[in-house]
Amino acid sequence: MRGRKGPDLRAGVAALPGRACTPALLLAAFLAPLVLLSGCKTGALTEIPAVERIGQATGLQPSDEEQIAAVLEDVGLGMQERQIYKVLAHVSNGYRDADGRDYEAVQAYLNEIFKKYRAIRITRVPPRISIDVDRARAVETFGTVAEPQDPAREPPINVQGQVSVDLVKVQGRWRIVEWGRLL
Repeated sequence: MRGRKGPDLRAGVAALPGRACTPALLLAAFLAPLVLLSGCKTGALTEIPAVERIGQATGLQPSDEEQIAAVLEDVGLGMQERQIYKVLAHVSNGYRDADGRDYEAVQAYLNEIFKKYRAIRITRVPPRISIDVDRARAVETFGTVAEPQDPAREPPINVQGQVSVDLVKVQGRWRIVEWGRLL
């Protein structure tokens, strides 16, 4: 629902009506925003497959909205391919979120997730993107399923939701500077 804040999944108390907040739920809540954090091998925006195809097909430079959508698509692919460099390629070195995580904290978390989960599958809906000159916000609707390496130690993840992602355009390239909690 628009405008409604969800439960505080960090609280460690009942996060959903009738359900206790478990480590698996906390992990899923944090993994969901990371669906949005992956990038290309070289970091060059035009080497993102979706952006490259647009340029080849039209001979035109993609719009800011198309570039942002391609960044987010590449992020999802990076998560599914378990390629940390793809995730971090679109994250600004100045990244900082409301929970105090920075670029290094995101990198450490991704390393942990990729060690604990062998298969990550993501389903996405085209994002809603709003742009104001060199700043943008995208709202992504997604579903994520992840299979643990060791089912005896880690629970599977199955989460659906929405997250907002803030981006800034620096030297012609859109970079993620913050993502929010599940909406």
